[in-house]
Amino acid sequence: MKSRALRGFTIIELLVVISIIAILIGLIYPAITSARMSGKKTKELNLISQVSKAWSMYGVGHQEQILPGYLSTAVQEYRELAWAFPDQSIINPAPSYNPDLSNDAGPWTWRLLDYLDNDWESLVDYANFNWDVSGGQLRDHADVIAMQPAFGYNGYYLGGWWEIDNHSGKPIVTFGSVILTDDRKISVVSKVSTHIKKTSDQIVFCSTFLASEGVYGEVDDDTAGSHFAIPSTLARVVKWEPIGGGLVEVHSDTSTPLGRFNGMPAIAYADGHVASVELPELLDQSLWIPKAQAIGDVPASEFSHTQ
Repeated sequence: MKSRALRGFTIIELLVVISIIAILIGLIYPAITSARMSGKKTKELNLISQVSKAWSMYGVGHQEQILPGYLSTAVQEYRELAWAFPDQSIINPAPSYNPDLSNDAGPWTWRLLDYLDNDWESLVDYANFNWDVSGGQLRDHADVIAMQPAFGYNGYYLGGWWEIDNHSGKPIVTFGSVILTDDRKISVVSKVSTHIKKTSDQIVFCSTFLASEGVYGEVDDDTAGSHFAIPSTLARVVKWEPIGGGLVEVHSDTSTPLGRFNGMPAIAYADGHVASVELPELLDQSLWIPKAQAIGDVPASEFSHTQ
């Protein structure tokens, strides 16, 4: 009986097989990556939708008063305001209102968490924090939850940024009295929901990050968020603007739109719908300011006012 010699693969055959496998991986990997990013974007849009619903619930529970964007420590002391963690311990700066304490209750975040079933983990999920959120650990990270949520709030024009007036000693809101280009003096802050006429075109929340002056291209998806969302032009000062090629130029320190996962910022509108949009779409001032209006030959999309 003749024995048959076993034949292995030649080096050329192995190289061909390896090349085919590499080509297949090259074809499949982008699709897998795209699907993964698409899933993360869908998750982000679901979260901003939940935040938007909580914002609407706040208005219903406060006689249609719009959620304030920011309350200074002095305003909280003047109004004797305080918020508590789930364990009922008080959030800074109450009860002492010491100005040296971190003003964790200042931004909108902690005022809205009751309407989100205290789901603070989701608000910072973009960074994949692995926290023990019980007791002291949660208090240790209260400033991050307050200042760096996944979404910024259009709080200058909705609800307002509140400080104490140095002359009257009473709370006043930034942009509560401004001068338009035709010299009229008005307030451009909407404090009640009836001020919002076009709810489907009114930005409430936008994914943002705190940027310093400079030009930005792709920004890491886990970049820290910012609690405020600011239009391209704020009080006639250009803060940021798209300059083409997926780049955005930031002219001074400000909260700038951030497109996690697909390069497009996540937006929640006052009527509850959400979308991811291209940066140039956000240049329309009327999307940010409910009281934006055409003045002479200048359309509402280019509306501006003084400080």
